[in-house]
Amino acid sequence: MRKGPIYVAAVTVAVVGGFFLGRSMRKPAGEDSTAMVATGNAPSDGVDRKRVPLLGTPRGPATAPVTIVEFSDFQCPFCGRVVPTLGQIEKKYGGKVRVYFRHFPLPFHQDAPLASEAALAADAQGKFWEMHDKLFSNQQAIKRPDLERAAQELGLDMGKFKAALDQGTYKKRIEEDKALGQTLGVDGTPAFFINGRSLVGAVPASEFEKIIDEELATTSKLVSSGTPPGRVYDTLMARAGSGGAKPAAAAPSGPPKPNIGTETYKVAMGTAPVRGAKQPKVTVVEFSDFQCPYCGRANTSIDRLLKEYGKDVAVAFKNLPLVQIHPNAMPAALAAQAAREQGKFWEMHDKLFANQQALDRAGLEKAAQEIGLDMTRFKAALDQQKGKNVIDADTAEGTKFGARGTPYFFINGHPFRGAQPYESFKAVVEDEIKKADAKIASGTARDAVYAALTKDGLDKAAAPPPAPPAAQRPGEPQPGVAYRLDLGNAPIKGAKDALVTIVQFSDFQCPFCSRVEPTIAQVMQEYKGKVRVAWKDMPLPFHPNAMPAAIAARAAGEQGKFWEMHDKLFANQQSLSRETYEKYAQELHLDLPRFKAALDAQKHKPEIEADTAQGNKFGANGTPAFFINGTHLSGAQPFEAFKARIDEELKKAEALVAKGTKKAKVYDVIMKSAKTELAAGGEAAGGADKVYKVDAGDAPARGPKNAPVTLVLFSDFQCPFCKRVEPTISQLEKEYPGKVRVVWKNFPLPFHPNAKPAAQAALAAGEQGKFWEMHEKLFENQQALDRASLEKYAQELKLDMTKFKAALDGNKFESKIEADTKEGTALQVNGTPASFINGHKIDGASPYEEFKKVVDQELATKRPTVAERRRRG
Repeated sequence: MRKGPIYVAAVTVAVVGGFFLGRSMRKPAGEDSTAMVATGNAPSDGVDRKRVPLLGTPRGPATAPVTIVEFSDFQCPFCGRVVPTLGQIEKKYGGKVRVYFRHFPLPFHQDAPLASEAALAADAQGKFWEMHDKLFSNQQAIKRPDLERAAQELGLDMGKFKAALDQGTYKKRIEEDKALGQTLGVDGTPAFFINGRSLVGAVPASEFEKIIDEELATTSKLVSSGTPPGRVYDTLMARAGSGGAKPAAAAPSGPPKPNIGTETYKVAMGTAPVRGAKQPKVTVVEFSDFQCPYCGRANTSIDRLLKEYGKDVAVAFKNLPLVQIHPNAMPAALAAQAAREQGKFWEMHDKLFANQQALDRAGLEKAAQEIGLDMTRFKAALDQQKGKNVIDADTAEGTKFGARGTPYFFINGHPFRGAQPYESFKAVVEDEIKKADAKIASGTARDAVYAALTKDGLDKAAAPPPAPPAAQRPGEPQPGVAYRLDLGNAPIKGAKDALVTIVQFSDFQCPFCSRVEPTIAQVMQEYKGKVRVAWKDMPLPFHPNAMPAAIAARAAGEQGKFWEMHDKLFANQQSLSRETYEKYAQELHLDLPRFKAALDAQKHKPEIEADTAQGNKFGANGTPAFFINGTHLSGAQPFEAFKARIDEELKKAEALVAKGTKKAKVYDVIMKSAKTELAAGGEAAGGADKVYKVDAGDAPARGPKNAPVTLVLFSDFQCPFCKRVEPTISQLEKEYPGKVRVVWKNFPLPFHPNAKPAAQAALAAGEQGKFWEMHEKLFENQQALDRASLEKYAQELKLDMTKFKAALDGNKFESKIEADTKEGTALQVNGTPASFINGHKIDGASPYEEFKKVVDQELATKRPTVAERRRRG
């Protein structure tokens, strides 16, 4: 993958995946209304602090000048991730820091409340932190039997422990903690208050250290001026939340300011499932994803809205499955559609969100049984992808109105982004009710309120500003230049005389190719008769099922059903096997013996390889890649990017028609003057004019230390493009024996959940002298990077398993991985893989020739070593 595709793929997903995470990374809004007694003279340092009362058993001395109050959830993976960071902080600052734990179980973590009860039951017996550590050490095992086993291991009085859980002794305390958190503006976990200063998320230790160091300076002045060490926290809290001035009698603070757009969009409810008021004053259209945790979290607010404003509010559900990061989102959406067909959409909706960790086929069928569906009918609907057209239409509509992440709401047409606190929803709803009442008072019928409020709304969101054009690199198409791509016998959909032809290079196993399909559908719909799409296969070498799937699609095309098979393959990217190809062929009523024979003989493989060669010739080195009337557009771009290019090409084509060219001949005429090869030149590989200072340090390395060329690679074990570049690096080492040293740096991307555990495993193996052996295993098995698999690979490498497991359990190499990531970020690494050859940067899984060129340049400028001079005589 070259620079363009890499950044579209990696960075775009990061933006989508992190869009609503960012909501909880902001500073909480609102003030704490909890009254505290003023003691001493608090400094007027202008620091924004919240008044956070202390309760529970702290870890650290009462005289610690810095107090950290953590709001956390025992089932939250981000909370688990920050535990070692807090341990690191406590170790570094010794008795200068103490930590209090507050319970904030999130609604979509079913086991979290009981785990909190267990921790408090252990606290009653003097072992809160011991239970805390046990729960976080194995977050997958926190159900009732697991909690009892942990209690036994800690030597608790089991009679008292079980009774506390049976009687719900600590439920009220947990609710109080949660209510306090909400008052303070906490709407996600983990959330911290460091001497009342907000810090949100599983951030690196450096983020904690920055605030702690500032607080140590502040508290040192307090103590020097006479405040007893044990009263420092109370003194700081005395003026907290009031900008440094002593507060008046505590007045309840207002709700957090809602983040809602001022623009209005004409979002139609259509035939979407609706619950709530029959004649609403406020209509909420929700774009959601059943696997998205933030959508699950937002449901709590929606349920509460309907409970409190059920006579005035209606909620319509629309699908926006983020298939590139949530592989089970599409199957779950199909299951909901299948349930809707039997009149039980909302029952299935609630089941799916209640069981977000069980959205595989077995989990969906179990949910269907539990709500009493006709299972034969339900299974058939899933097998036939029934309702996918509805899901695709919802996705296209959401994208049209600017919804590129989930959850995304339109409240009476106003965009309302993310899982915002209930108070924000409430503030908007009450404001909209006032507007509706005014409309009704002026004569608008109640059932026409939504139409009246949105009638002057926008038909679509404004296009985002275009990204600045990237400089051309060797082997890449020039922006705006048409290249001669022959259509040959490519499958084509759209009008034969369409003025714009899009040649699409794609891969049935590529998640980004799947993601762009709804955009292409939107293009075909909005430019009906004006655009046609020609399909070219480019199965990537690290997608083992891509070539067989491409052959299956061509075999279906041989019988006139390429696009039908195309749709089935993309709808089932997690199920690409010979068995499923035959199943889809049967569903499409193909001649099965003929279909099987085509697969057995790999009949269409030469055509597929010819497509790939053509794509490579014109710089399509990753998927998806598009040529719009010959001009290149790379990656899973938004609709607006396609629209801008199509509109531009339409003008050119219309000018040709105006001069007498027949519409059906426009593409041929454009191709006659199109370039037949890529232009030479462009920017030197990797931006050779800039040299970065990259420190190899003590990172895993192979090759001689005195090699004239050092390649430092920032990589991610779960990244498919990182896997793709590995053979290129091996080829370099083979062709330049003794001259290239390879240094490994970890850069796990946030949307690859298994990348960091895999990095830990590799470093743990390296501790036993087998980093590169584990490195090979991890890349060979990118689809199996869970804990059990990591231990299996360690056993196969004959590692000391006790030592290996301890390293993983203790997150021993967390700081090392974070340091690598921080270094990469400073070096402008924004995606993986990123290579630095003697400081010259190459982004992405670029072709071997680019690496070779830089290596040759470096060798030409390096003096020969002493050994080399001796060999030469």
